[in-house]
Amino acid sequence: MDRRSLTRGPRALLVDDDASTSAVHTQRLQSEGYQVTKATDPASALTLARQSTPDIIFIHVGRRGSGGSGFIQTLRGHDETRHIPIALLPKYYDRSLERLGLTAAAENGW
Repeated sequence: MDRRSLTRGPRALLVDDDASTSAVHTQRLQSEGYQVTKATDPASALTLARQSTPDIIFIHVGRRGSGGSGFIQTLRGHDETRHIPIALLPKYYDRSLERLGLTAAAENGW
């Protein structure tokens, strides 16, 4: 049995260093059927991504640079995380960019 059939929906890792935007993004993703795990910094996000292998990673480009290219390069540099799709969420809430991530997930059968 596929592991996703045992869960409520696709698993998303949200990397966001801002509590208010994290709450908004979490609520939106959950309303789309995602199981959301949150990380507030790149180090904990990398650990979570390697341990739980989410179906997609949403990165909020925040004040402290959690969406920085270095973090993405690190994800792509590990066999456990290089295949995970990444969607960047802008500093200001932009539904069109979020939909790109949601569309990518839907197209992959999540």
